[in-house]
Amino acid sequence: MELIDYMRKRNQMTKNEWENSFEEEEQEILVLRHEGDVTSKRNGFWEVAICCLGYIDCETGGLHKEECRFVFAASEKEYENHLIPEFDKETVYHLKVREKLPEELPEIMIKRIDFLLVDVIEKNLQSPELEEILAEYKKPIIIEDDILGELLYDKTINSFEGHIPWLDKKIDISLDVDKDNKSGITKARKAMKELYLSDEKWDANMRKFAAENLIDLARDWCESEEEAAKITEESFAERIGIETISITSGGLFSAYFRDDDIFAGHCIIVNGSLKKGIQYARMGG
Repeated sequence: MELIDYMRKRNQMTKNEWENSFEEEEQEILVLRHEGDVTSKRNGFWEVAICCLGYIDCETGGLHKEECRFVFAASEKEYENHLIPEFDKETVYHLKVREKLPEELPEIMIKRIDFLLVDVIEKNLQSPELEEILAEYKKPIIIEDDILGELLYDKTINSFEGHIPWLDKKIDISLDVDKDNKSGITKARKAMKELYLSDEKWDANMRKFAAENLIDLARDWCESEEEAAKITEESFAERIGIETISITSGGLFSAYFRDDDIFAGHCIIVNGSLKKGIQYARMGG
């Protein structure tokens, strides 16, 4: 099944059809509420998914360490008026739920465990097993690189974050790779070092590319023709400066530049790859 077909099918579900995609049998579980949630527009309602780090089956006592979610429906009125219930982070909840029925997923999607929330029985429970999962999750994951320095894994965005000297200043860097992808981490580190060790060349080329491709847009942002005439490709390239670079294991990079108020504080993003070079530039948010 293609991803777009899967999403269309889900978005066309009525609330009744959506609820019927879960088991009829109810069960009780203890879940460790994690940070983050996902809200998705469906056919006449909103699906709210609350992320959890793991759960315990209350009937069997079985501990499941994989991440899961419990979901519930919210009406248009609840969504528009910010009346959707909130769940405290790093908290153990005792829930009555119905587990998601097996379904065909697109190959690109990772299989996950979803439970339909029936009732919140209790909160703030003590669970040594789930608390151990939380303690393990909160341990910092750090890579010490001889060139890039200390890289700290950010679990919320699945990337390694750090800082490097870039020409005459220090910038932020991000390796967009999962902590469990050992070969990907090695490739991403190698790719970032390749950029870093040729920083003068890449910096000059990215500035020039951004100036050539965004000069007309920059002039459109000016309040007068006189002000627009003062912006040249040379002055544009000189004014902007890199603040952050992110890179993937495949060598795809995004460089985020400060705009020096050319676009009223919006950043400038230059994208490319080590193999194909700089490919496009745009104004960011």
